[in-house]
Amino acid sequence: MTKILNIYEKIENIVGTKYITDSEPTCYSYSMNCDTVLQGIPDIVVRPSNAKEVSEILKIANNEGIKIIPRGGGADLTGGAKPIGDGGVVIDLTRMNSILDIDEKNLIVTVEAGISWSELCDQLSKVGIGYYTGTTGPASGFSATIGGGLSNNSVGGGGAAMYGAVTEQCVGLEVALPTGELIYTGARANSFCDKQFTRFGLGPDYSGLFLGDVGINGIKTKASFNLYPIPEYAAGNTFEIRNIPESKEYEIATTLMMKWQHSQVPIHDFYYYTRNYAAYLKGVRLVKGWTDKKVKGSVIFYTTVANTQKELDDRVERIEKMAKEMQIRELGPSVEEGNLAKWFYDENGRWQWAHIYWGLVGADTTSCGTCLKCRTSQLPKYVELYADFNAKNSKKLLSLGNASADFIVFGVHPHYLDVTGGLSFTTNRDNREIQENLWKDLLTMQIKELGAVHYWMGEIIGRSLVDSGALSGEYYNFMLAIKKTLDPNGILSPGKFYLTDHY
Repeated sequence: MTKILNIYEKIENIVGTKYITDSEPTCYSYSMNCDTVLQGIPDIVVRPSNAKEVSEILKIANNEGIKIIPRGGGADLTGGAKPIGDGGVVIDLTRMNSILDIDEKNLIVTVEAGISWSELCDQLSKVGIGYYTGTTGPASGFSATIGGGLSNNSVGGGGAAMYGAVTEQCVGLEVALPTGELIYTGARANSFCDKQFTRFGLGPDYSGLFLGDVGINGIKTKASFNLYPIPEYAAGNTFEIRNIPESKEYEIATTLMMKWQHSQVPIHDFYYYTRNYAAYLKGVRLVKGWTDKKVKGSVIFYTTVANTQKELDDRVERIEKMAKEMQIRELGPSVEEGNLAKWFYDENGRWQWAHIYWGLVGADTTSCGTCLKCRTSQLPKYVELYADFNAKNSKKLLSLGNASADFIVFGVHPHYLDVTGGLSFTTNRDNREIQENLWKDLLTMQIKELGAVHYWMGEIIGRSLVDSGALSGEYYNFMLAIKKTLDPNGILSPGKFYLTDHY
């Protein structure tokens, strides 16, 4: 307790009384994300205003041996932004939310890592001809921060099929190392270069050490991204894939998605909803046109963009020719007829494609995320895996309030898929252990049977990779060596991947 009191006073001198607290209700609130993992409660929550304050806090924590947990919007589903076990200091970065530079000449934007994706995209859309970073960030982009998205190598929002994951557009970082030093990666690692423009050069790609690192290697304080003009023209269409047996639908969808990805036609986004998910949306009449159109199969939709109408017409013709060759049914041009693509792009549905689910299930339902990347050709195998999991655990799932495992799919540049989904069930603290064990079982099946590449690496998934034996001894030792070099006292995000257990 003396050590915590000592560090409290020191950090208070850095950030001011208003931006540090050990209030029990506040600390308890920071012990939670959107998942069901049993939480650890921090001793202190601090909200720094700039990178220098973050640096000074890390130096104090190293001297005192106090663990540090960086946090952005806290919108993830796998325990990534909260303590593993009680104690320590949560650094909430959301006060660091400024756009620092918009370089329209070179099309680069530099921001503080605590700004949300939605705020960044909104501000960029008002500059000049209107810009964005090639993506609208992860599905939780209304609240998810730049730092959180980069830490999880997130995919989602709008533009994934054309530009890839959010990390693909990052051209450099400012990072506070666990020991407190501030460094730049990318072009600004050259102290005579005043602006970021590439993350490559000056030796190895050290930006990559902190992209997708789930906060174990450093705290991102600033990030720079490529900028793209918002295209003037856009179009999209929605199709139903109906076939008996159902497995044939997934084969058709997989073939079509592979054609789209290998065609070199610029597709901005494409999404695929399983038959179960489509039936759910139809059942709650969220997409009323699907009832009128008697949709009974799975659903796929795409959006494409262009700079001229002629260019757009050509892209639509080529994309839809491939769809029609698969003999799938077009639902109609309007949102009322079931065209989710029009809603997705024209009406900003790209911000809400995941939120429609949460809005429908309400506060009593939670999810255990298992989002992963896979080769497009693997989709039918994932359908089988989820079906096997649901059948194997039907009694347990029923006891949890008619729970189930399901997913939707979207395309990612250049030619893989994001299988985004997991388990959903009614929230009940008494069932936490059962829920968590089912979650681990599903993750283990994905990892072992299909070599899944997860990218949300909070407590549950990172540890499942270790527990399942997916990480070879050589690879794990490599991770550990980097961690010990950057974080010799093991203070930053301790417990993830069990790395600090080996100090």
